[in-house]
Amino acid sequence: MESAPLVENMDKDEKAKIGNLLKANIMFLVYQLSVNVHDPVLTQYIYQRYSDEVFDNSTKSATTANQTSKCYVNESDPGYMLQERIQDLTSNCQTILVAIGNSTALISCMFLGAYSDFLGRRFLFICPLVGQILKNVLTIFVIYWNLDLKYLFVGEVIEGVSGGYNGVILASYAYTADNTPPKNSRTVGIAVIDFTTYLATAASQVITGYFIKDLGYLYPSITTTSLMFLSLILVIVLLPETINKDRRSQYPSPLKAVKNVFGFYFSKDFGQRRRLFWLSVTTYFLTYFSISGVFFLEYLFQLNLPFCWGPELIGYFNMALALSRQVLGIPVIKLLHLCTSDPEICIITSVILAASYILNGAATTDVMLFLTVLPNGIAAPLLPTLRAVMSRMAPPEMQGSLFAGIGLVNIISSGAGSTVFNEMYNATVKMLRGFIFFTGAGCQLLCAFIMVVFLCTTRRGTVTDTSAVGINDND
Repeated sequence: MESAPLVENMDKDEKAKIGNLLKANIMFLVYQLSVNVHDPVLTQYIYQRYSDEVFDNSTKSATTANQTSKCYVNESDPGYMLQERIQDLTSNCQTILVAIGNSTALISCMFLGAYSDFLGRRFLFICPLVGQILKNVLTIFVIYWNLDLKYLFVGEVIEGVSGGYNGVILASYAYTADNTPPKNSRTVGIAVIDFTTYLATAASQVITGYFIKDLGYLYPSITTTSLMFLSLILVIVLLPETINKDRRSQYPSPLKAVKNVFGFYFSKDFGQRRRLFWLSVTTYFLTYFSISGVFFLEYLFQLNLPFCWGPELIGYFNMALALSRQVLGIPVIKLLHLCTSDPEICIITSVILAASYILNGAATTDVMLFLTVLPNGIAAPLLPTLRAVMSRMAPPEMQGSLFAGIGLVNIISSGAGSTVFNEMYNATVKMLRGFIFFTGAGCQLLCAFIMVVFLCTTRRGTVTDTSAVGINDND
């Protein structure tokens, strides 16, 4: 009889955690809608601004998008050479934006994540959301008054100092880890965050394409800012805190916070498990490096020869890509969990993603590009499964510090990936446009090999339960 109240309390606690996850994913969906409208709008706006500048199009403002995407086929045509110049300028501008945002976010994300283990997760959501709202407002000013594109750099600084996109992602993963046990359900919970992103992408891409075509760039930018502000309101009103009040008065010194973030890889308290952390974080770095490098350049790849896509077709492709990841992601995880472990899922999906990149790089027709949608969807569990592998090896009270470290990897790998792949694209675009995708495929095959080593190490008897691990101050 005494166990009845205990079971009832456990059921209530379980329901409360499910409710927390549901609320967090509603907020995250709204947030990702904002981000997924903003990114293609900004990329195509920069491209249009440089197009107007290079072609000296004085009769058309960049606040209104081109109705079609015009490509010059003849390489001796002056327009063709100007078109190549526009690609270079757009690519370089994006590289600078990414470098500024990521360099300023490095320190902020590290401390935000580490201190969220003590100050709470709501704090971790609110700071980066406020920074992104300010950045989006500045973007509206640039578009409305046709200001110098260098003002966009100021917005990146504001976003980076506040944590920005990586800060919100970090908060979402830590909040999910707080509300799930360290089992397969955590893999699914973390995967749901990524698939919420894909759902938002699918919902926003086609709408964004027509939005740009019919209304230009200003109104989509106003929409993204409004959605970002709504996300902030949802955090304040809906999300309950998951960190106990007694921990909020025990926050560590800055040095201790840094040690918590990097202790998984350097502290003796983790013993041989450090090797597993190093293998998994290296795989994560290479995966995010290649995905980030390809992401923005996919737009340039589609905008120019031999495809010459406009905003509508780019929107349809991105919608199909996001839907395939949304529809296939969770079922693939559930299906593979019947007969494989998380590290084996990482190996399988890495190989499939490599195959998708090879097909993308070899594409010469619209049909070939759309054929990459299916393998991309099947490979969608790769990143969330890697995060779940690392999360299960970390103690419950250090999830914020763990995901702060993962956030740092996101920033460094995306910055490095964007820079390296942009330079690679500039150097190879005239010889072999798909070279960047073949490079991405090579990275993914290397990731599969590293995870084979990880799997062999765990099967030799390495213990991965670190629930009682803490990092000593005297390490």
